[in-house]
Amino acid sequence: MKLGKQVARIGLLAGMALTVASAVAFTAPATAATAASTSSSPAPAATSSASTSSTDSPSLLNRQARSDAELREQIALQMEIAPGGKQTSPNEVSYDNGKFVVTYALPGQRALGVADCPSGWFCFYENINFGYPRGKLSDCGTQDLGQYGWANRISSADNSTTNSVEYWEATSFGTLYLFTNFNPGAISYVGNDYNDRADIVHRNC
Repeated sequence: MKLGKQVARIGLLAGMALTVASAVAFTAPATAATAASTSSSPAPAATSSASTSSTDSPSLLNRQARSDAELREQIALQMEIAPGGKQTSPNEVSYDNGKFVVTYALPGQRALGVADCPSGWFCFYENINFGYPRGKLSDCGTQDLGQYGWANRISSADNSTTNSVEYWEATSFGTLYLFTNFNPGAISYVGNDYNDRADIVHRNC
């Protein structure tokens, strides 16, 4: 009786494997078509590229450098995933003449637990509790974080402007509102539902 149950179980598992394989084979063309359709839109493609590149090296980009050599690697990778930046200090890269600045933690620097966004700027952090690296912007209106390699990287935020800042996600169905960082105010964790999803910001001014 036990042998009969084992044979039946093996047959059931084999049938499930064939079903999954058939489903993958059937949906593959549709997935490829969707990817091709998405890539035809310039803005989402740029955001996706930067986001994918950054998540390819999470162990380097989203933690504190252990040495000066590792910090140089972080800066080089930041400039690789978001070309056009200029290194303005050992741990900072600036874009668009200072419009956007990304700061990596110096080796040995205390990098957690402090919301440290300068006055007039709004900031977002790779890790919870304001853990570096940190990105900062000050311009009003809508801005695409993907062009700076910061799509899908935000876990905490700080607002030192006089306006509220909204965070949005770009999807195939349009932009999706996530949360608002009111002024002044700090968010030590954006929450499980919104973590690593924002790729568009809008300062209301």
